[in-house]
Amino acid sequence: MKYILCLVFIIAGSLSYGQSVSPDHYVILPFDTTVYTSLPQDCTQATLNNDDFANIDRVLSFCVNKYNRSQTTVYREIVKKLPDQDLRIDEYVIDLKRYYRQYIVVYNKRGEKEVWVNCFCNIQSLHNWREKAVIVMGGGNCFFNVRINLTRKSFSDFMVNGLA
Repeated sequence: MKYILCLVFIIAGSLSYGQSVSPDHYVILPFDTTVYTSLPQDCTQATLNNDDFANIDRVLSFCVNKYNRSQTTVYREIVKKLPDQDLRIDEYVIDLKRYYRQYIVVYNKRGEKEVWVNCFCNIQSLHNWREKAVIVMGGGNCFFNVRINLTRKSFSDFMVNGLA
């Protein structure tokens, strides 16, 4: 019985659709031309499959790691200049495990599948984040988004909010 239960947990874990983010931390929103995203207006709605989720994670991890390397350098330079300040590295870098995600998935005019990934680290005041795209001014690295071309496995328009 113990072995069957372990097998059930292993199988259940493998059916997470290639996502490293738990299902309660993401939502797929419909494409809406009235919502500001970096997606072109002439797109059509698309869906995600298991491979798409894995590719989103790979590309998202790549661009966040690139951003974090840059921000770590900035952090170290500021700490050298202002050693008496109470600065924390987590105010400069992104830890994907802390973020909620919104996906808007489309086919562009060339037929390539793209997804706008909108990420934010806190949902306390975002009661309708599962229904509407979260668009805020400021908030620093708690809010960022990126456009991922799943067909090409590339990204563009990576944007981290500034501090307000």
